Amino acid sequence: MDASTSTLSRWAWLTGLLVGPLAVLTVIIGITDNIDLVQRGTATLILIIMVVGLHVFSGNSGVISFGSVAFAMIAAYTSALITIPAEDKPSLFPDMPFFLTWLIDFSVPVPLGIVIAVVFTMVVAFIVGIPLVRLSGLAAGIGTLAFLVVVQVIVSKWKAVTRGESTMVGVPQETTLWWALIGVVIAIAAAAIYQLTRRGRRLIATREDDKAAMSIGISIPIERLWGWVASCGISALGGALYGHYIASFQPSTFGLSLTFLVIAMLVVGGMGSLTGAVIGVLVLQTLAEVLRTVELNGLGPIPAFDIPGLVEVILAFILLIVLIARPAGITGGREVTDWFRRRKSDAVEVDSA
Repeated sequence: MDASTSTLSRWAWLTGLLVGPLAVLTVIIGITDNIDLVQRGTATLILIIMVVGLHVFSGNSGVISFGSVAFAMIAAYTSALITIPAEDKPSLFPDMPFFLTWLIDFSVPVPLGIVIAVVFTMVVAFIVGIPLVRLSGLAAGIGTLAFLVVVQVIVSKWKAVTRGESTMVGVPQETTLWWALIGVVIAIAAAAIYQLTRRGRRLIATREDDKAAMSIGISIPIERLWGWVASCGISALGGALYGHYIASFQPSTFGLSLTFLVIAMLVVGGMGSLTGAVIGVLVLQTLAEVLRTVELNGLGPIPAFDIPGLVEVILAFILLIVLIARPAGITGGREVTDWFRRRKSDAVEVDSA
């Protein structure tokens, strides 16, 4: 077996090990009659897509991006604009600019709308990424955060197209638990396939040692641009699905709160691994739900408390503990397949002894 076949097998196993338990859990949730549980499960799967999207760039390049949620917002609004029924648009967008009046009569099915939104967002990501990928460290973080602010301001002020601060309504609410699961499968498979490619391996090389990577002819801006576009495409998929899940949203829906939640989930799980992206979401979502249950109803000897913002403070404190005690996250930047390989290696050593 050559190296490429071995690598392909490893990432295929990784995809299966991540998607399999999620699929089983989704089926269990789906066959219940608990609507609240189904809604929470759907939201969790959508968050996994967004965090996996962030991992593709930040995890593989080592550059923290605060802008992934901006592309989720672009995709959500784009998909909404082209999937709202044509008969509802004149009342929702009475002041549509003349060069976009064709949107009034243009309406497509939601699946096609999501695909168009993702492609459009990736084009925007490519254009924006050309200057941004040349930045590193703090400058890169500030640059991506600035882009998030710019997108929020544009969406908030361009009332004729985005309804501004008013709620975007009339969006078809078609994202189900099963749609979200399909999105997770696509996101995880795309992330694994990207890391299999030559582009993905080159981007990881720039993370490990940028000077050594440049010495062998790897162009850091080019490799980061490819990773950036792939990352934004996956984030856009999560944003479009989220828009069709909540069906009504505002610019603040895709603001700093969601941005830092996505980053916190990736950091807690382990920024350097796809496994960490999934585990971080599951761990923080579970903790958040437990804390909210305690807040509303109490839990055993723990009384209920009505202190606004306490849940967020506790989650921030947990993030701080993880950053201090385990900077590489819960997974330590390793994949779940590494654990199986290590166990197999240990077993071989024992047999040979």
